[in-house]
Amino acid sequence: GFGLAATDIAHFMTSAVHADLLVDGGEDALLRHYYDELQHHLVEYGSSNTEGDANRKYSYETFLDQYEIGVLDICRLMIAYTWDRFSEPAEKDDEEACARTFNKTSYNKSIPTIIWLLSRCDEILKTRGV
Repeated sequence: GFGLAATDIAHFMTSAVHADLLVDGGEDALLRHYYDELQHHLVEYGSSNTEGDANRKYSYETFLDQYEIGVLDICRLMIAYTWDRFSEPAEKDDEEACARTFNKTSYNKSIPTIIWLLSRCDEILKTRGV
C-alpha cells in the first residue's frame, strides 16, 4: 500500500523486536538488511532498472531519516498513550508472562525494550539538535 516503508519498519522494530537484537549494532544490521532487500525487490518488480537507480531514487540516508522520524513517532505514542497501561513486564524467557502479554507490543511489556526505545529517541533528538 501507500506510505513510507521506513515508518512500517520503525513500528516493527519498536514493537516486535526485543532489545537484545537492537543493541551493539543489531538495529543497524537489521535496517541495512531490510534496505538492501528493498532495493533488490524494487528492481525485481520493475520500480527501478538497477539497484543503483533504486538507490538514487530512495537513498539509505532518506530511508534512515524516515525511520528515525517513525521511531520518534512511536515514542510519542508510547509516552502519550501506552505508558500508563504498562503494568507487569514480561521477559522473553518467562513463558507465563509472555502468554499474558501476547498481544502487547514489546515496549509495553519489556523493560529492556522500553529503555532501548527511550534511549534511542533521546539519541535521535540530540543528533537533530533538540
